[in-house]
Formats: sequence, C-alpha cells, structure tokens
Amino acid sequence: MRSETFDAVVIGARCAGASVAMLMAKQGMSVLCVDRDEAGTDTLSSHAMTRGAVMQLERWGVAQRLMAHDTPWIGRSTFHFGDEVIPVDLRPMNGVPGMMGTRRHITDRVLAEAAAEAGAELRYRCAFRDVLREGSGRVTGVILSDPLGRTYDVSAGLVVGADGLRSTVARRLGAPVTRQGINALTHIYAYVRGMPLADNHAFFAKGLSVGVLPTNGGQSCVIASVRPESFRGLRATMTETEALRHLASETNAELGVMMNDAEIVGVPKVFGGHVGRMHQAAGPGWALVGDAGYFRDPVTAHGMTDAFRDAEVLARAAASGTDQALSDFAAARDAVTKDIWTLTDRLAAFDMPVTEVRDLFLWLSAAMRDEQAWMQDRFSLKAIAA
Repeated sequence: MRSETFDAVVIGARCAGASVAMLMAKQGMSVLCVDRDEAGTDTLSSHAMTRGAVMQLERWGVAQRLMAHDTPWIGRSTFHFGDEVIPVDLRPMNGVPGMMGTRRHITDRVLAEAAAEAGAELRYRCAFRDVLREGSGRVTGVILSDPLGRTYDVSAGLVVGADGLRSTVARRLGAPVTRQGINALTHIYAYVRGMPLADNHAFFAKGLSVGVLPTNGGQSCVIASVRPESFRGLRATMTETEALRHLASETNAELGVMMNDAEIVGVPKVFGGHVGRMHQAAGPGWALVGDAGYFRDPVTAHGMTDAFRDAEVLARAAASGTDQALSDFAAARDAVTKDIWTLTDRLAAFDMPVTEVRDLFLWLSAAMRDEQAWMQDRFSLKAIAA
C-alpha cells in the first residue's frame, strides 16, 4: 500500500476546507486537500455572506473573482417584521462595501482554485476512511481511498476535518460535543427569476420567515424557514414549489404576489433541520473547521462567516506547529461565537411574537459588529506583524 507525507491534510474541499488549505499553503506548508465529490458540485446553503465573510474574501484577493461571475454587491438589507419595515444601509466598513450571495458551486470552486494556486494539492473523488494514530493517541495522518476504492496512507502533522455537518472525521476522531442546541428549523429554497426586489429582504411572521437574496445570473435565492412539523404538514398536500409559494404568501401578502408572478427555476431544495452542535475544535494532531466543528441553524445565515474566520485562525495556529497554538484556536472559536450561538438557538425556536424576533435580530446585529471588530483586530497587518 502506498504512503505519502504532507504537513497537513484537509478532508473537505468546500468553503471551509479550501480556505484553510489555501491559507496554510500560503504560509509554506505542504497541504493535501481531498473531497469525496466531483469538483464543482453544488451543496445546500443559505448563500448569504455577511460583512465578516466578505472582509475575509477581500483580504484574500478572492472577492473580485466572485464578482467576475456576475455576483451582485448587496448594499442594503430590509427587514419586514409584520407591518414594521426597517431598512439598513450597509455603509462601507473595513474596506467592504456590503454583503454577497454567491451560488455555492461558484464560491467553492473559486476558493479551491485559489488553494491550488497557493500550492495546495487537491484531489476529488477521494474518500476519507479513518485517522492514523501513534501509541499515545496522537493523530498522525489518515487513510484515504481513490476512485477505484484502493486505500492508502497519508502521514501528516495536522489532520483537518472540514467535511460538513455529518462529519466522518469528527466521528472517527471521537471529538466530544461540547455544546448542543435544542431548536431547529426546516429551510426550503429555490432560485427565482423575475423578483422585483433589489438588495436583501427578510420577511417575518409568527413562526415563519422568508429571505430574498440577489444571486448570480440576475436571479434571487428565496429561502423560507419554518418549524419542521409545520413543513411536514404542508408537504402532505403540496409539492416543494407549492409549499415555497404558500410560505411566502403566509409570511407577507405582497411577497406572495411577487412569488406567484415570478418563475421558480428548478425544484426547490429542502434542509430538514438539525439542532446546533459544537464539537471540541482541536486536539493533538487534529482540528475541525466549518460545520464539521461548529454548526448552528441557518436562520442567521452565518455559516460561511464562521468558516472563513476559523480557517484563518486555524491556519495561523497550524503554521506555528504547536499543540498550544491549536488549543488557543479552539478557545478563540468558542469565545467569539458564544453570543451568536445563543441568539441563533433562541431564534430557531420560532415560538415568539414578531416583536421579539425583531429585538433578537437587533441583538444579533450588535453581536455581528463585535465579531467584525474582533476579526479586523485579529487579522490586521499590524496583528500579523506582531
């Protein structure tokens, strides 16, 4: 059986895995990044990249590559809490003019290309089988299999699991769950042609929300969120397309008219829901990023911000090559996500009046500003030099 050696091996080549592979390679590490899927395949996603995520993409020189794929800048978010409408202009801040809503197959591909250009080796249709350990229990590499099912060993100083919500890496590591949520929503989304809304809109009613986000090709991503039992009731009598239109109408009558007049492109996609879950982020010879390490309900549309933030903190820890640096990465992740985690799990209950939803989103906005300030301070040129 063949064997290879790298400084780091990353399992998962989507937004979290490709980002950390790119950043480690830029620091001179030899990096192998593998994914079980074909290159360029799509995945479930809320699509929204908040200012924190776009800050990272700008710093990495990736944002303009996404813009070249007809990705619109989003300069305003308008929140509709029942009859109360709150428009929020996204003024330029930290060098970022607004937010983005790029299709995931584009985001993932562009980041993977940037990782390859930085010197990382990417392999697709390559499956993770297990971790390798030394006698002390320290992780020293992985067992992979090629498209023909032939297994081989890869030795590495660091194994990074970036393989999503149902992470096989986390399971094989036995990474402890350190925090568990209690609430989860079902989310259904589709690409829609002909929506007259510009910029980002979020509509809320009791137990419902619908977001409308401009995305590539002049289309909008329309995503509805509802309690799972309510969605199951709808699906007993409706198709996915009918359910999405119905939820839009129930959330806001004017939005319902817009959706009935617009064209839903393809079949809507459904994420049935999963309670928030936080794994221990790192241990001897291993770390987790993206949904593999930290997942919360998509209702706050913050997953890619988490992935890009943690990718950079982890890449810097990996370059230092010490267990203490990995421990510091884990502590930093847990500290910076504390408030947004609490907010997200509360919102995912969807059992409160719309006025309380409004107050929670105002709190969320403040927490996100604090997070952006933390990132700006941590990732500034001055901080890097120090």
